[in-house]
Amino acid sequence: MLLGKRILSLLLFTCAAIASDWTRFRGPNGTGVAEEGPLPVVFGPGSNVIWETTLPPGKSSPILTDSKIFLTAHYEEKLLTIALDRSTGQEIWRRAAPSRRVERMHRLNDEAAPTPVTDGTNVYAFFGGYGLVAYGPDGTELWTLPMGPFTNFHGMGSSPILVDGKLIQLCDQDLDAFVIAVDPADGKILWKQARPDFVHSFSTPVVHERGQGRPEIVVPGSYRMTGYATDGRELWRLDGLTYQVKSVPVVAGDRLYFNGWAPGGEPDVRLELPPFEEMADRFDTNGDSELTKQEIPAEWLPRGWEMHDRNKNGTMDARDWAHYRARRVSENGCLAIRLGGRGDVTKSHLLWRHQKSLPDVASPILYRGVLYLVRNGGIVTALDPKSGKVLKQGRLQEALDGFYASPVAGDGKIYMVSDAGKAVVLEPGRDWKVLQANDLNEDVYATPAIAGGRLFIRTASRLYCFGASDGIASVEGSAVDQQALRR
Repeated sequence: MLLGKRILSLLLFTCAAIASDWTRFRGPNGTGVAEEGPLPVVFGPGSNVIWETTLPPGKSSPILTDSKIFLTAHYEEKLLTIALDRSTGQEIWRRAAPSRRVERMHRLNDEAAPTPVTDGTNVYAFFGGYGLVAYGPDGTELWTLPMGPFTNFHGMGSSPILVDGKLIQLCDQDLDAFVIAVDPADGKILWKQARPDFVHSFSTPVVHERGQGRPEIVVPGSYRMTGYATDGRELWRLDGLTYQVKSVPVVAGDRLYFNGWAPGGEPDVRLELPPFEEMADRFDTNGDSELTKQEIPAEWLPRGWEMHDRNKNGTMDARDWAHYRARRVSENGCLAIRLGGRGDVTKSHLLWRHQKSLPDVASPILYRGVLYLVRNGGIVTALDPKSGKVLKQGRLQEALDGFYASPVAGDGKIYMVSDAGKAVVLEPGRDWKVLQANDLNEDVYATPAIAGGRLFIRTASRLYCFGASDGIASVEGSAVDQQALRR
């Protein structure tokens, strides 16, 4: 009888977790899908707002437990982790990382860009300007793991994940890239796998459950997708990715879908360059086994020299040139990969590649049998996930903007939110249709979250909780009028 009660308790816990499983970037295993409803079609400031709360700056996305919302931010030179009450939006606590280190980053990046992850009780956050930090449910600092400084030309962007009782953090950078596993209980390093063939990228890993308790960690990187065992061993690799990856893979059964786009990866601008040995023989005039800007022919000179001169010594060595050479022949593409292989699966497990109208940052979404892409300019492409065939392509006339937030879906609706705050709701299908275009009146870079029949969207200064019922409440920081809230 006791065993039966334990099993029942476990089943109830599992069902509860699934019902609100938006505990990492982009929700359940990064898919962006949560079939909960009813979810609103019409929403915005003053429309179908359950609550709203002001936030400090940051571009991380909200994650949720059954009672809390976690996100990160920065304010007055502090790196913040913030907990909100899920039902009201009221701030419960905010904590600052022990220190802050200023690092170079792209203008679209942010000190609080990586999204935290939670096990349902504790929360784990990563800041490129500090490292990893863990907090308990009441905001007590559990442990810290300073990391860096990092040599990422555009700043760090990958979010942590939890798998097999381990906290995983990808740290791809121009020098000394690695992926690390940390014990979430105490912050001790369990393993650290060097990735010497990789340069800076910003994607977040996902998990492939192979069965028999053998999950794999799937990690995109420059030029290559890699599968790792949870003990850090490399299991498989697939070459052919672009050089700078940003989106999150989508796993569905034994297939994985991934989109990678970077400047210079279009077929018509690819360029075959000589190997370093030939370059040195022909152009290294002083014989120091380094290439300066003056020694490289103008038509082969890298644009953005500082990005390719990874140790910033003013020259390109053999390793720098090898990566630049690989970049010039790398290909953008939306790929379908068959999972389950071992070793080099480049030729055996690549199912198809689509190379037109690709997103820069936004991840693909697989929903109800169709794969969707949204690129800057509001161009939406629907693909057959089995063949890669284009089913429909069209432009969101109401949102001719950039798209940096990834689409999410649930309750028979797909939500695509532009950087200008235009939130477009699609009716899914091979012949998808626009149901509604909503204006949030602020920039949006964070990916929305879905849980408990609510849609959570972070704008430049606020977090909104939208529902299908009318009603509005406003939360300013930690001050809240409980009587005004619609629960």
